[in-house]
Amino acid sequence: MSAAQSLRRLSLGFVIASLMFGAAAAQSRLVFVNGVRMSDTQVMQLEYFACTQIPNGAYWLNVVNGAWGYVGNRQVQGYFGDQCGRPGNHQASQRRKSLSERGLLYSPNEIISGRP
Repeated sequence: MSAAQSLRRLSLGFVIASLMFGAAAAQSRLVFVNGVRMSDTQVMQLEYFACTQIPNGAYWLNVVNGAWGYVGNRQVQGYFGDQCGRPGNHQASQRRKSLSERGLLYSPNEIISGRP
């Protein structure tokens, strides 16, 4: 399992935990996951980690492998985070670039010699 997959599973676990224990406030979204209504904040968190917008609806989610689908339909519609890293995905492209991508990653020799 890659580090990105581990991070997605951990993030998914936090979202699901907040689903189970979070209090519902005034909500404008109607998103249900595994029978629990999600708050707007929870929907935003889930959208962030899924790299896509989630329309109102009732979904089931397998927290072990990330498979998801619609309530009443046992067919897997996709896997959590599938949209991350796809070319042209605007939300996925919003991530912060890594240090090496920004030209801020130096080797120990460059730092010691004073040449960044």
